[in-house]
Amino acid sequence: MQARSPSTDGESVTHSAVELLVNSADQAGVPLSELCAGLPFDAHLLRHRVANLRWEHFVEVLERLEARAGAERILALCASMPELSPTGRRLFRRFVSTRLLMRFVCSVVGPSMYPMYQSDWDETEQPDGSVVGHLRIRLRPGFRGCRLIFRIHAAANAAVPCFVGHPPLAVRAKTDERGGDYWFTL
Repeated sequence: MQARSPSTDGESVTHSAVELLVNSADQAGVPLSELCAGLPFDAHLLRHRVANLRWEHFVEVLERLEARAGAERILALCASMPELSPTGRRLFRRFVSTRLLMRFVCSVVGPSMYPMYQSDWDETEQPDGSVVGHLRIRLRPGFRGCRLIFRIHAAANAAVPCFVGHPPLAVRAKTDERGGDYWFTL
């Protein structure tokens, strides 16, 4: 697990996570201004990635989106993440192996996008020669939990190979409001 200080002051999600949230709201037909009403930032600035989005506000906006669009709609949108994240498409097109791409996303991209997580990634070769990747994510102490966020990771990570023209992965997940375990056959 990656060591981090216990302070939650100033912890913001990355612009890529904001991009995915904004695009999910747009695809669900829910006005971003309504999702951000009463929060201490301007939806216009968020749309243009000018404002930093603190974790607690990210969770609040996501929960409001869930109330308006439904969890299944959000999960379906995140399963189509390659269409919702042009930044990711530009970055990931350089990879050709699903295994290498998943290792990179789970070991480097995920932890840098969500500094409020502790995560680790390992791979186990199976007797049949296949490889199972295991991603374990836990929310650091002091951060507000949200089960939907960890359910989203299953759908979004399964879609990662689509960035490079490969089919989505089958994923087995076990989640709660503080984290998740995800297993992918690579």
